[in-house]
Amino acid sequence: MGRIEKQLRGIPKKFRERIFTAIEHLMKRDFSALDRAQLKGYDHIFRIRVGNYRIIYFDDGKQIILKAIKRRNEKTYNAL
Repeated sequence: MGRIEKQLRGIPKKFRERIFTAIEHLMKRDFSALDRAQLKGYDHIFRIRVGNYRIIYFDDGKQIILKAIKRRNEKTYNAL
């Protein structure tokens, strides 16, 4: 089981469904429906806000790689 799968198992079902919807939009590159921002200090690292959760991912224009799905707190962005 991968790291992202473990992170998703710890998220309540009502948020998990919203996160799956956001990931579907992300994979289709439909950014209009997402609260998306580039992280300061990183060229290709972005975050999507889904309530109190953040989807952190790498996007260089060719591929998208999910890095983490975490609840927002002071340590959310530390392990990048």
